[in-house]
Amino acid sequence: EELKSRKEQLIFQAECSTNKDMTNLSKKYDQMNKNLDILYSQDTSLKKQLEKDAAAFREEKFRPEPEQYTELLDTRIQIRPDFRDKLIEQLKGTFGKYYDYHRRDIAANEVDYLNVEDPDVFSHRAWELEYQRKQEIRRNQPARTKKRSYDMEL
Repeated sequence: EELKSRKEQLIFQAECSTNKDMTNLSKKYDQMNKNLDILYSQDTSLKKQLEKDAAAFREEKFRPEPEQYTELLDTRIQIRPDFRDKLIEQLKGTFGKYYDYHRRDIAANEVDYLNVEDPDVFSHRAWELEYQRKQEIRRNQPARTKKRSYDMEL
């Protein structure tokens, strides 16, 4: 009797009306715990990786030569969109409807900070590269001649 009354109290506290609701709630909690375990393991492995990368970064020169810096920036600009898309797909696959793009943006900003990247410089260089690409396309196209009214056949 005491166990039954305790069970009913727990069911009432969990706002469940039947045992089926309790099992569903239990499954949800189990899934949440699994997700938390996954996140915790990823967090620890990423923190270890960050420590290794930070140590390697400190070993390198803090500021590369200007030519190297623009070369590195250009490479990052080319690689970043594909990598971001792959990462978003992985995160959406892992977390489903619980995916939070705000946290992803915060993490991306932190990575930029750790890489000593200025977002304004990054976006300006991306704009410069796009402008240069468009100029190359214009130069490679044959010159168009304007149709004059006296050239038209009637």
